[in-house]
Amino acid sequence: MGRVPPVDYESVGKPRHIGDLLGQALKQHGLESGFKRGAALALWPEIAGENLSQLTEAERLEDGVLYVRVCDSVVGHQLTYMREDFLRRYREKLPGVVLELRFSVGRPGKKKKKAQASNEPLPPLSGEEEQRLRSLAQQLPEALQGAVYRAARAVVQRQKASPHPPCVVCGSPSAENPCKGCQRLLKDPLIEKEARRLARRPLNPRLDGDLLLAARYLASRELEAQLRELLPQVVREPQLLSMLQDTARRFLQLQTGQKDVTAYRHLLPETLQSLLKEV
Repeated sequence: MGRVPPVDYESVGKPRHIGDLLGQALKQHGLESGFKRGAALALWPEIAGENLSQLTEAERLEDGVLYVRVCDSVVGHQLTYMREDFLRRYREKLPGVVLELRFSVGRPGKKKKKAQASNEPLPPLSGEEEQRLRSLAQQLPEALQGAVYRAARAVVQRQKASPHPPCVVCGSPSAENPCKGCQRLLKDPLIEKEARRLARRPLNPRLDGDLLLAARYLASRELEAQLRELLPQVVREPQLLSMLQDTARRFLQLQTGQKDVTAYRHLLPETLQSLLKEV
């Protein structure tokens, strides 16, 4: 019996639960990471507050780090003492997206406009992508819809222009795979603990956002390894078939977010499909 081929994580959806409905639809259309990053930028004025938002500008989000430009070193020094409060607000409004903040001195808005003028035109979005972003933005509070849509649109365009492939965990373009931010997450004891729990109970996540993505990725790899190990054993000892079925069922539940995975048996490697008539 041949080796079970690895699962293509890009072709298998990673569904969301409560608080992640936007992400579920975005993942299906390849827009998830762009929308979340656009939302992080658009949310900064609300996170910082009216006074500080006039003196700062969120420039970009890379590997979970939000880079914020400030008007002078005095403001920058003040913001460093408020970092944990800002991160707490982001965790409440956009779980698992902004993991760290970095402040740099400069005149907010000027450098950004200059960079935009010198860059090549960004690739256009398809009609389906435009429609999807608009419909998802409409599910947010009305005061944020316009800003989030514009920021998300720009981020998605930059992602489409990137020469780098998407990270296998979060989906954002990265020269490394997984990206640096996800590499840090995958080593986090909290993520490892959640991954072990998800491998046993796939339908009861306790995390959100990129934290949940990282835990699901680790859990998927663990279940995939179990399937590879069990397959030759079942060939020799057919009484282990029920154990293989249970592992395959949990693997598919993790991938689809559905309790009944009968209709998703085709997502298993062909070797397993031929052996498992039901899951």
